[in-house]
Amino acid sequence: MDLKFDEETAQKHFAQGRLRQAATDYQRLSRQLPDRLDLRARLGYLALLANDLDAAVDNLAQVINQGPRSRVTLAHLAEAYYRQGRLDAAAYCYQRLGREGLAGTLALIGELKTWQLVSANTSVEIPWLPDKPLPVITAQVNGREANLVLDTGAGDTLLDTGFAVEAGVRLGGWEQRAFAGGMPALVTYGHLEALFLQNLHIHDIPVQIIDIPHSLGDWFPDLPIHGILGTGLFSRFRTTLDYQGGSLRLETHATSGSVQSKNGAHDSPGAPMWLAENQLLLTHVDLPTNEQGVWFLDSGLTGGAFAVPGTAVESLGLELDESDALVGTGGGGTVHGHKLRVDWLRLDQLCRHNLDGVMLDTFPLGHSCGFAIQGLIGHDLLSKSVLTLDFPAMRLYLTST
Repeated sequence: MDLKFDEETAQKHFAQGRLRQAATDYQRLSRQLPDRLDLRARLGYLALLANDLDAAVDNLAQVINQGPRSRVTLAHLAEAYYRQGRLDAAAYCYQRLGREGLAGTLALIGELKTWQLVSANTSVEIPWLPDKPLPVITAQVNGREANLVLDTGAGDTLLDTGFAVEAGVRLGGWEQRAFAGGMPALVTYGHLEALFLQNLHIHDIPVQIIDIPHSLGDWFPDLPIHGILGTGLFSRFRTTLDYQGGSLRLETHATSGSVQSKNGAHDSPGAPMWLAENQLLLTHVDLPTNEQGVWFLDSGLTGGAFAVPGTAVESLGLELDESDALVGTGGGGTVHGHKLRVDWLRLDQLCRHNLDGVMLDTFPLGHSCGFAIQGLIGHDLLSKSVLTLDFPAMRLYLTST
């Protein structure tokens, strides 16, 4: 058996973003070469991407304990501990990575059981506030009413600095972070004691606190925005963003079932999902010239149905209009680019034609995860659709009916 060929094939699949095939390849290789810690590290990372946190911790911790402490492997282990709610262990890893602001904050709340639900069998449907460019819901944050944007492009729950102070959120350390389009922003880490979403009560949530950018506030001139809910919250539930009916549905894993159509039959298998570092939500997207590319699902990105870096325009077969400059909005502020057009784009069951998108001047996400991320899916593609994020199955369902 040609192990070199197998390893080259596995690496090729991984680099191309064919993650399910890569996981199968590396499992076979690791069985043949059980002493290879680099193979086990890759398996741990693939498990983290699949949100299989027990397998991720088992593999990554073994690599850290038995071999050289690679910063990449340590960062993956920190993320796995963090998602598990093992904040003491995550704090130790982040401290070794030099992320003192985050590490110190997690250490302070490390003994708490985070994301506590009052009921283990709770589901809730929350209507969106009407006539807004992005979904906004009303919630209670430490007993104070808050208007929160829904955004799959955000990881942890974000709160505006002034509001967080007024609401008595416990503040911790800080650091500079990069947001959409590479825009930097100062982030302070904190501890939110209580988030009430109607009858869904959640306690002890790690949060990030930022100055909500003016560019985002401009979208809501008559509505103060106090924060953003992202995948950190959504991944605790089976989450549906109903752009047709204008509501957010959250179901605990104990009460959620499989996605079904109105006549009771099962829908299509859906599209696979992955969660990379910082709970970056990835999925497969098809274009005329490329099938099953890996894309970042950033529902808070405005200004186009999709966005790609300039280096990918030709290979993806897109039409560029350099005379038409566009501006979008992301977590770190405005995102600049130029207008693009694609004949069609498909995500799960939703296929739309003659779509406008944005060519980004910068795209730091492109290879930040170790494999190719081709672009971003934005808010405009999702309008008039129903998006279900089935985190227990790590599948995405998107329909227009």
